[in-house]
Amino acid sequence: MKILVYSAVNAETIGSSLGLPDYSYYFVLRDFLPVLRGLAEVVVVRDLAEVPCLYEACSSVGDECVLLSFTPPHKTPTDLPCPVIPVFAWEFYSIPNESWQGDERQNWVAMLARLGMAITHSELIVRCVRAELGEDYPIVSMPSPVWDKFAAFRRDRREIPEKVAIKVAQGVIADTGDKALSPYISGQEAIACVVQAIREHESAMRRQQTPQVAVPAYRTESAAAVSWRHLRQGLKQASRASWRALCRPHSVAIEGLELRASEKAKLEPGNPVEPPHPGAQGLVPKMPTWTPGECVLELSGVVFTALFNPYDGRKNWADMLTAFCSAFRDTEDATLVFKLGHREYESAMHDMLIWLARMPKFKCRVVLLQGYLEGKEFDSLIQASAFAVNASHGEGQCLPLMEFLSCGKPAVAPRHSAMLDYMDEDVGFVVSSWEDGTAWSHDPRLAYRTLRHQIDWDSLRGAYIAAYNCYRQAPGEYRRLSDNAIERMRAHCSREVTRQRLEAVFDSLQKKEKA
Repeated sequence: MKILVYSAVNAETIGSSLGLPDYSYYFVLRDFLPVLRGLAEVVVVRDLAEVPCLYEACSSVGDECVLLSFTPPHKTPTDLPCPVIPVFAWEFYSIPNESWQGDERQNWVAMLARLGMAITHSELIVRCVRAELGEDYPIVSMPSPVWDKFAAFRRDRREIPEKVAIKVAQGVIADTGDKALSPYISGQEAIACVVQAIREHESAMRRQQTPQVAVPAYRTESAAAVSWRHLRQGLKQASRASWRALCRPHSVAIEGLELRASEKAKLEPGNPVEPPHPGAQGLVPKMPTWTPGECVLELSGVVFTALFNPYDGRKNWADMLTAFCSAFRDTEDATLVFKLGHREYESAMHDMLIWLARMPKFKCRVVLLQGYLEGKEFDSLIQASAFAVNASHGEGQCLPLMEFLSCGKPAVAPRHSAMLDYMDEDVGFVVSSWEDGTAWSHDPRLAYRTLRHQIDWDSLRGAYIAAYNCYRQAPGEYRRLSDNAIERMRAHCSREVTRQRLEAVFDSLQKKEKA
């Protein structure tokens, strides 16, 4: 058998695709490759147009061929000559069972029925699919096999060092422990500073991006014509601005400054509080120059780490940030690290500074880190961390959380969606949540058809405190959680477990093809 694998984002494009829709499918494919190569010859397909020729070559020598398409069902090809199995992530409590905008492919129930077989990453989605297509529909839960790639880390497992230095080859760091950032942190004056600095920054960016418009030659139009032209343009701009404001429920207007999502994927949590207009007097600092470059981050104390795309509103970073600052307002050795995963980081950092400025004064440390970490440096971040943090509304599997748990780092996280399969009190501190109506993430109608989970903020705050106390006061219990996490993930996402499940899938496919 020859196994073809495909993802819309590949090794050549991942660098420019971080944070964009479906970018994480590339990482899932990459994690599956070692297991797949142990089962058969694997061909990585970069263009689906290659598939018919590859299938024909296999058929000519009597060999079987299957395509694993690491794509959501509505983007999975159905017009290829070989069997196609979608490998997809999903975090909601139902799958799309209707189409919209005249696109029948949006109906996942119809697409999965047409494809005839599927692989997903959680038992929740297995149940959701079978609820629509019947209990005998061939779908299997197969999380990304990430456990084995941290074998060297586990062999060198040791106590968390007092201080860890992480080198970032090309990145940006905003650290509340940095005195240069102190004018922006906490209090009414800080809010004024942040708003003023962001206004100046955004204004400068708009000037750079606005093309120069040729001015009509003098006296080529009458005064009345010029006035009428300007009036029409003004009315048109005003109507467009009003329409954009109505269509942007996630925008936050701040005294003439709009912090908005410039891409559809940027689903920031709404910010209901208006800061005061900055006064004319006093300090008016400029926003830090956040140009990527070589930098070093030193971490110490009890470090809580979260990795996420800041423009994915499902990740719920506002709760993570505010609950942390509230829990540790008087605790100097507690640190929260936000490792951001998006190429456009500046507006996300601006938004996070706004939230920090609105918080009461706190002694804990918050670090915003943007930049790719090489293998050794990523290991250093894990080594420095005492806990992984998640406060999302839903997860298809959550690769960062799985990776940290595989390294023996207990979690502060809710127990819902894909995390039902591996998160509980034996591997960390469970955050309470409740079901809430929502829309499927790619449905432009925003029609409420499914459920996600809302986080209990007070429970999250309490989980932070309990985790900190465990690490500081109960090292034996912390070690137990760490050991449990490693074993839990071995059973959940090791290559051996994945190999067994893949073999069963391919055996089933071969029987189906021969029938």
